[in-house]
Amino acid sequence: MDDSPLAILAILAVSALAVGALIVFNRLIGGWQDVRFEDASLPSQRLEEDVVGFRAGEGVIAADGLAALVMEEGEARLGLVLARSSRCVTRVVRPGEIARLEADGARFHIHFNDFTLPRVTIDLDDASAQGWGERMRRFVRQSDTQMQGEGHARTS
Repeated sequence: MDDSPLAILAILAVSALAVGALIVFNRLIGGWQDVRFEDASLPSQRLEEDVVGFRAGEGVIAADGLAALVMEEGEARLGLVLARSSRCVTRVVRPGEIARLEADGARFHIHFNDFTLPRVTIDLDDASAQGWGERMRRFVRQSDTQMQGEGHARTS
């Protein structure tokens, strides 16, 4: 094999072209498409696949199609599904796991005491906002203790 700089440059160029062609081909056949929720079927499916024993009930999609709330049958847990590029992030919320819930019309700011997912903002349509706001409030932590900051310091 020839170790000349020109041969090495040619090999690198051909390799770069091949990788570029694979990327373009993948894009053309539909790879790497961003996830958008049209209805509650995909978020429900993701929750049932990711969470042991989760049986999806009624669901609602955020106005931008990038988030969904799915109530479990029996309403014991609330499923949260977030679209992140071509993947979905799922989370199950049990009663008391929402640290704070702020409502601004149909926009909800959900705060968790979890550094991996500290806050989620979901915009619902006006028709769904009130009912789902009431449902989410059942999962807010009820505490006699005043929390300061993001839940790191407590005062009695």
